[in-house]
Formats: sequence, C-alpha cells, structure tokens
Amino acid sequence: MKKWFFLPAALLLTAGSATAAQIDVHGDLNNRFMLYTNQAQFFNGAVADVNPAVTNRLDKRDIEESWGEIKYRLWVEGSTHEGKVKGVYGIELGAIRFGNQGNSVGRSTGGGFSGDGVNIETRWAYVDIQLPGVERKARFKVGLLPYSLNSFLWTETAMGVVFDGAAGKEVGYQLAWIRGKESFNATSDDSLFEDVDALSARVDLKPVENSKVGLFALWQTSNPSQVAPAPGDPDPRRITSQTYLLKAFGNVDLDIVSLGTDGSFTLPTGFGNAFVNWDLIYQTGSVDNAAFTETASGLGRTGDFDLSAWLAHVDAGANVGRTRLTYTGWYASGDDDPLDSDFEGFLATDVDRADSIILFEGGYTDDTYFTERPYLLDKGLILNKLAVDHKVSEKLTCGGALLYLMTAEDVAIGGGKKSDKIGTEIDAYMSYKLFPNVEVAVNAGYLFADDAVDAFEVGVQRDGKADTDIFRSTARIRYTF
Repeated sequence: MKKWFFLPAALLLTAGSATAAQIDVHGDLNNRFMLYTNQAQFFNGAVADVNPAVTNRLDKRDIEESWGEIKYRLWVEGSTHEGKVKGVYGIELGAIRFGNQGNSVGRSTGGGFSGDGVNIETRWAYVDIQLPGVERKARFKVGLLPYSLNSFLWTETAMGVVFDGAAGKEVGYQLAWIRGKESFNATSDDSLFEDVDALSARVDLKPVENSKVGLFALWQTSNPSQVAPAPGDPDPRRITSQTYLLKAFGNVDLDIVSLGTDGSFTLPTGFGNAFVNWDLIYQTGSVDNAAFTETASGLGRTGDFDLSAWLAHVDAGANVGRTRLTYTGWYASGDDDPLDSDFEGFLATDVDRADSIILFEGGYTDDTYFTERPYLLDKGLILNKLAVDHKVSEKLTCGGALLYLMTAEDVAIGGGKKSDKIGTEIDAYMSYKLFPNVEVAVNAGYLFADDAVDAFEVGVQRDGKADTDIFRSTARIRYTF
C-alpha cells in the first residue's frame, strides 16, 4: 500500500520537472510569550475592532497574566518561464496559545491536550505574471495578496488585482483594485456598486541619489442596501469610536479620497549617515447612512457625515558607528464633537503599527494588542519618540525608547471630565541571533499613565484620573527560512 501511496507523488514530481517548474518553500515559525502583564484585559484590540461589545479594560486591582503561543506561516512559491509566471499559496497557524482548549465557536484550536484542532487559515493565494513582450518591470498579481499602499493608511493582505510597472530606472508605478467587502445582490433594487471597493494609484520616484519619493491616491466607495435592524439586533450601520477603522465599519455608504506622499532621504556616509523618512496624508469625502456612537460618553448621531482629516509623520536620525539614534513624531487628526456631522479623525483602513509596546503591536505577542491603528479611538494621536538602537556584536542588538503620548482631541473620561494626556512610556528590547535565521528576543514596556486612560477603566474606577500604570514584557524564538 505504501508503494501505491507514493506513486501519485512521484508522477506529480515528474510532471513538475517536465514543465521546468521551480518550487520554493518558505517559513516563518514564530514562538511568542507574554512573559508578564499587569493588565491582561487592556490588550483586547483584536477582538474589540470587530465586536463593539468587547472593550479594552483597565483595572487598578491588576489582572495579571502570562502565556505562550505559536504563530507559524508556511508558503510555497511555484514559478515557470524563468520566473515570469509565479503562483503563491500560504497558510498560517494564527496565535495558538499553549493549553487553549477552544475558540469562540467551540472548536479546539489544537493548543490543549492531544493537540488536535481546527486552526489553519489561508494567508496568501495569488498568481504573479509578467506581461509578455515587455522588457521592463510590468507584472500583475491576482488573488489574495499582500497589498501595501502606505504604512499609516493601508498595508495588509487583501483580495484584488495589483499591477506594477516602471518607466525607466527612476520611476515605478502601481495600480490596484481591491475589494474589502462584498454585498451580493439579491433583488432588482440592489445597486451594482454596493460592495466596498477601492481603486489606488501610486508613483515612486528617485529624484536624487539615496532618496525615494512616493505619491499616492486612494478612492474607496460603497453603496449598500440599507436594511432596518430587527428588534434587539445591533444597527448594521453602526460605527463606534472604538471601532474607528474602515475595515470595521458597518453597512454604510462610502465615498472617501485619500491623497498623500511618503519617502526617505539618507545623506552620504561622509555626512554621518543622517536620514529622514516622512508621510503626509489628507482625506476628504463622506460617510453616509451611518449610526455613530462615541464609546466613552455614549453620545452620537445617525445620518450623513463629511470626512476631513490628515496625518503627518517624520523619522529623523543618524547612524553613529554601531548606534542608531532616531526621533519619531506624528500627528493624526481627531474628532472633537460626536454630535456634529463631521468626521475629523484620521481614518486608516487596515494597518499594523509597532511603534509602542503598550499601545500598538510592539509586543511580540502582536495578535494581542491595544490598537493596531496609529491613533486612539477617533481622537487622533500626537506621538513623540526618542529611540536608540545599538549593535553590540554581529549577533546581539539592544535598544530602548522614550515616548510621550497625547490624543489630538480630548477623550471623555469619568466625572464628566475630558483629557488629552495619555502618558509617558519607556520601552526596551534585546535581540540575539543564535543563527542568521534564528532570533531570540525579549522586550518590555511601561506606561506611566495620565488621565486620558481613565476612559478605559472599569465601573466606578472611571473617576476622571488615571488609577493604574500599564506594564508588559514579551519574548519570542523565531525561525525563518
């Protein structure tokens, strides 16, 4: 029986060699640990983004926790015709905790006794084809693919079609159509354009040596059928300040344009390797037929909203020997009135920011975070960060950072008060390469909380002042190939 079992595999390998297919297998096997946190319920962002019933919660009595988990990605890339045609399929075991007996729908995730579970998801599935007869770069990808427009606006896996081209050596461009949510038509009254669609264009330039400049535009639109909620059901048009992220919006009409530029410039070696990176984004448009609620105060309105928002970011620093010094700052606009007809908070679609261990995905257990977007609620963010990274040896790197954080607009807190002060954060990390592709790392962050975090405290603890600081330390053992 074993011989007959291996016969189909042998035939497949023979067929593959006849077509001169190149098969490459890659992996990212990430073992992560929450070594300790004093506020386990604060890092509920991944669930809160899609379930308004769940919130990030602080408790001055401390809710301590630690855990281990795995997040493994494996992907295969098949190519023919000297790499002009490629197919990519990737799978992921997503953040399976040691000892986890089941998920929200009662299925075992494989983290408990015996280890058997339902836990594999598709991460990528696309083809990548070079246009025939074109010498310079001209490729298009179709399927579930890694889409990257801007790290503050939209950089994540998405379904769509992406075309990459070039005009000479100094100019590259990208055109894309992405569908984030489908509304399948059921009646003759349904619009052809109900789906949440996006069209984007990006041009990348190299005006001078050691520089890059990007210009991009994104148009996002939808016109879904509006259905009244059944008694007791949540409004399908709901938007909350907690879920103020376009991918988490309910069934609303969209017509949003985002225009921006990003880039980098590095001085030559003789000038100390100083560098600067930047992003500047402006958003305009409308969000109609929406039911908005400000999470902290419960205030809001239902109707049409005009969007006008912006974000500005800069990194500036220098490499001095084995040491890298960096200042990072950004301003994301926020909304100041939940009762008016304006959305003034900068609106990301789907991103992953790791600039803070406490607030963002800087912890190595990065599926457990406070928020993945570059702002808090719909109140925006003002971030100032000083960081130092030092390469002790070829294998050992360590560093630290000091952050001061504020919201761009006041957050409603306890006692009818408001505040824009989040607090001061101290971060540190150490990374060691056991082998070139095996990393052991540990980091820690501590937020000296200020009054704005009172918005996330539980019950009577919401008294208009911060009652607890926040600490977490994480680690990982990561093997890539």
